[in-house]
Amino acid sequence: MAIVAVGDIKGIRFGPFKLAVGERLLSREGVPVELGGRALDILVALVTSPNEIVSKKQLMDRVWPDALVEEGSLRFHMAGLRKALGDGQDGARYITTIAGRGYCFVAPTVAVLPDHRDSPLVEDVFPHANLPPRLARMVGRDVDVMKLGAQLTDSRLVTIVGPGGVGKTTVAIAAAHQAAEVFAGHVLFVDLGVVADPKLAATTIAALLGLPVQAEDATPDVMRFLRDKRLLLILDTCEHLVETVATIASSILDAAPQVHIIATSREALRIDSERIYRLDALG
Repeated sequence: MAIVAVGDIKGIRFGPFKLAVGERLLSREGVPVELGGRALDILVALVTSPNEIVSKKQLMDRVWPDALVEEGSLRFHMAGLRKALGDGQDGARYITTIAGRGYCFVAPTVAVLPDHRDSPLVEDVFPHANLPPRLARMVGRDVDVMKLGAQLTDSRLVTIVGPGGVGKTTVAIAAAHQAAEVFAGHVLFVDLGVVADPKLAATTIAALLGLPVQAEDATPDVMRFLRDKRLLLILDTCEHLVETVATIASSILDAAPQVHIIATSREALRIDSERIYRLDALG
């Protein structure tokens, strides 16, 4: 998803909410939400920097620019904001506290452009979504997931690189769940760990897309199918097929401008526009 400057948007959608920044109005499914001015300032600061840690000092400087306040005031208005959003209720998750550092807005956001269209706009049906469930509890990887979610907004290919057993797949799935709403749930998970023959890599992707494969190389069929789709594609366990996967990924990025890719591998794909996220073992 392309980054849109705050001044260029009419509002920001997340979950059932729409935040009209200029009008300083938060609504839930079209109904205005009662929210105090300070809490609204906090929300604007967080939602316009999604997946980024905003320190307590940054928030206090922005919300109270001409006054010296205690942290207790920030906590009070933060509690009111979370209550208004229903944060933590029925699985809803919007704001995460990063101990000792600050707060982070973790829900997927969609910019509303001045012509009233949502960006991105996804209307097509994608029946092949197969994102595995995320772990109910993942220890020590929350910051990694948030950073990856942020990278997916401005990079179309992010490769998670790290040694075997470090949790690359787990983190990729969690980051995909965080970004899934931006892609309207259009997420395809491809486990390449079970593919031994490089010639079958493209065929595996095509099969998961429900495409009939009639040629030895299924890459052109995959390109034609994806060229007008908005999709998050996870290519998992690529290290034994690096050269082949690099070629396929590069072709997809060229042919399908709305497709974003997360790859996991013990080594980078080494293609243009690749952004590498190194995942180390937990201490």
